[in-house]
Amino acid sequence: MMRYLLLGLTVFVLTVAGKWWFDSQPATELPSVALSLQTPCDLRQAPCVASDAQGRSVRFSINPASIPLMEELTIQMDTSGLAEVNNVRLTVEGVNMFMGYQYAELKPSGPAQFQGKLILPVCTLERMEWLATLDVFTPDTKLQAKMPFITISSKALPPFNQDLMK
Repeated sequence: MMRYLLLGLTVFVLTVAGKWWFDSQPATELPSVALSLQTPCDLRQAPCVASDAQGRSVRFSINPASIPLMEELTIQMDTSGLAEVNNVRLTVEGVNMFMGYQYAELKPSGPAQFQGKLILPVCTLERMEWLATLDVFTPDTKLQAKMPFITISSKALPPFNQDLMK
């Protein structure tokens, strides 16, 4: 029993010391620039483009274009006006129902091109609204583009039946 108490106390002390150390480090967060989404934008019809006044832009697509649920999707992003990209991350979240966060790291697939894989979960709604947030990290800036899209599922799960729990 005493061994578990000492182990727990040690973990607690290390956690507090780690938090203190991380909080005392200087913040190195990059300045963030929001890219404006060009309209119309319907990822089920064509890639979407977001850009800024400095000529930096991203072109984003999901394949297959029907965006099926519970199937592997290929995420493609092309950049323009960016000399160097260090990292690209995609976060997808449900808008009309919380479905957790789906993440994809996009890796270089050619000059100014990035690609990754993603699987979206199925839910009880036939029409699901999503928001894709694309974070593009350069050496001196974080560019961010937000792109809404929808999925339509004929295989939506039936609503939970409370009577089954009785």
